[in-house]
Amino acid sequence: MTTSAANIRFVLEDLQYLPTPVSDWLVKTGLDATDDPAVWVWAVIERDDVDHETLARLKDMVRERIRRETDGQWAYILIRGAWESQPAF
Repeated sequence: MTTSAANIRFVLEDLQYLPTPVSDWLVKTGLDATDDPAVWVWAVIERDDVDHETLARLKDMVRERIRRETDGQWAYILIRGAWESQPAF
């Protein structure tokens, strides 16, 4: 089952108890390098002093939620700061 980027973004916006504030979710769906369906998520965080352990917990939460929403699609999770330029896709 494939889920649209808009639907995934909606689900991510509803996540609660995140380990660090996320100001925006940028989501792209498509085929990865192995031609398998995948999801790319850029979590735009608000703070610049977040430790690696906290970021790892955030990535795990997002990846697990996407797996449930998409029946197992792989999720590539990237972290960006709100102060950085955002990717164009």
